[in-house]
Amino acid sequence: MKERPRVITIDGPAGSGKTTVARMLARHLGYGLLESGTLYRALTWLLVTQAPEALSGEDPARILDRIQEHLPRFSFELGSEGLRISFGSRRLQEELRLPEVERRVSTVAAIPEVRKLVNDILQRLAQKGPVVAEGRDMGSVVFPEAPYKFFLSASPEVRARRRYLEWRAKGIPVSEEEVLRDIKARDEKDSSRSTAPLSIPEGAIVIDTSNLSPQEVLQVILRELFASHP
Repeated sequence: MKERPRVITIDGPAGSGKTTVARMLARHLGYGLLESGTLYRALTWLLVTQAPEALSGEDPARILDRIQEHLPRFSFELGSEGLRISFGSRRLQEELRLPEVERRVSTVAAIPEVRKLVNDILQRLAQKGPVVAEGRDMGSVVFPEAPYKFFLSASPEVRARRRYLEWRAKGIPVSEEEVLRDIKARDEKDSSRSTAPLSIPEGAIVIDTSNLSPQEVLQVILRELFASHP
């Protein structure tokens, strides 16, 4: 790197390993970790637990109204291990990875007004210091001017297997077939939505993680970052 960039983006579909790798990179560089998915999951968790009626009809106006109603109760803290999100006095952690949240998050994230709200939060948080920004449209929409962009990919089967093992380790009862169906459905929603669909950002370096460990992916990224300036 010629100079210390304020933003490095890592995008990719669910289960591609981007969250794990982004956390490792942020820790290695001493950067903050900015995860858009965590914000979308937090808002989805809010709807699932506090306003399920807003999700029943998938009415965008009603969903946005409920989010705005409860948004002041959220607090966000940036760190190298990721965003610390609290709802009132409750720290949100494992709740954000529940299957019901995963199934609903693409519906919430597809609403243009919700995406604008989340993007505004992300951009404000990035002003607090250099960040590794991880998500689905960080390099294409949220931080299009980022000097270093990466896009991680893997087959749906590999990504489903990773997510299944993650949930099984946490004692969440779910079948691998169910996870694969959810992964494919989410890919379709994320790629076909009219606002900021999942795509490879212009100028991004694409890395297929199917047969790579997180540490190996990290090494690929570090080689790209420091290739000309060790």
